[in-house]
Amino acid sequence: MEHTGTKTYGADVLRGVAILMVFIYHSFGSVYGFFLPWKGWFRDFSGPPSNQLLWFYPITYGWAGVSLFFVLSGFCIHLSFLRNKTFNVSHFFWRRIWRIYPAYILALLTFIILNHINILSRSGATQFLSHALLIHNFMNSTFFGINASFWSIATEAQLYLLFPLLLFFRSRFGISQCLFITFFLGLIWRATAVWIWGLPDYLITPPLTFPLMTWFDWTLGAFVAERFFYKNHAFTQRRIWLSVCLPVFIASTLFKPLTTFSFSLAAVVAAIILDAALHMSWRKHFLAAPLAFIGAVSYSLYLWHQPLIFRIVYHLQSITNSTIAAWFLLFPFMVAVSWMSFRIVEKLGIYIGDSLWKHRHQLS
Repeated sequence: MEHTGTKTYGADVLRGVAILMVFIYHSFGSVYGFFLPWKGWFRDFSGPPSNQLLWFYPITYGWAGVSLFFVLSGFCIHLSFLRNKTFNVSHFFWRRIWRIYPAYILALLTFIILNHINILSRSGATQFLSHALLIHNFMNSTFFGINASFWSIATEAQLYLLFPLLLFFRSRFGISQCLFITFFLGLIWRATAVWIWGLPDYLITPPLTFPLMTWFDWTLGAFVAERFFYKNHAFTQRRIWLSVCLPVFIASTLFKPLTTFSFSLAAVVAAIILDAALHMSWRKHFLAAPLAFIGAVSYSLYLWHQPLIFRIVYHLQSITNSTIAAWFLLFPFMVAVSWMSFRIVEKLGIYIGDSLWKHRHQLS
């Protein structure tokens, strides 16, 4: 996701919040469990994987940080379109490729090596090719195959492919109607997915991450961007919206028939919070600067963190002779790794992409 300047400082801060939510969720879940089991149609609070899961149950909602990322992505990309006032399809996809792919492919190859995946075997080749083509979120066998966090990179890349179509709908019907269109398409896909595969046991599955399912969530960000660009609020009664949507979101995660809506309900809550954050004064808040910094390296941090959690804790524990110290040092260490990835790989990729585009058009 791109930086859009100081006027969107609230979005930079929320990007940091989003990656913190995901990082804490994965770190906590890898030790104490990610979710409560189902007992019929309801969560079973009597049989948690650990007592700590009950004591710190709000942490299990950290996956909603990915919903926030989707909203922020739609916001940043649509705001960039509004500011440029023109849209070149080939340039858009060129920039997206050079923005996300260099860091992604480096992380992908690294984890293939660390996981000892033989890409010459049939299963290894399937894993590599599906991930390289960003279609691994379509199959159960590849969904969590190399890095469990990579599914959202594929889904977001597929949402980029839908952006020109979203702009077409916007030109015909307006951005508000785009919300209804994408929600309706998501509703049809939900019904189809449940009819074919049944109610999901998990909140994140291939059918639930299909781009038609998450298009509404991404469009929410575009909706907020359009309102923000024209100096309007997307949600005029934010407290009322939050007081309704937040409890409904939480309830949806506890009642199995509603879980297909949980990710999108989290996105609605995220959009409301983003709308508020954009109109707040963050500069004097003592957490704003560190959160914005973490937000700047959030893409690399997202790519690298999950498979490395136990590896890094193990090595830090051997150095410090303390499990507690190792866990406390984990996040600063990962931020340092992510900062290097951001400065060296991400920025270099953007520079190369821009340079090649300019060179190509100078020759033509």
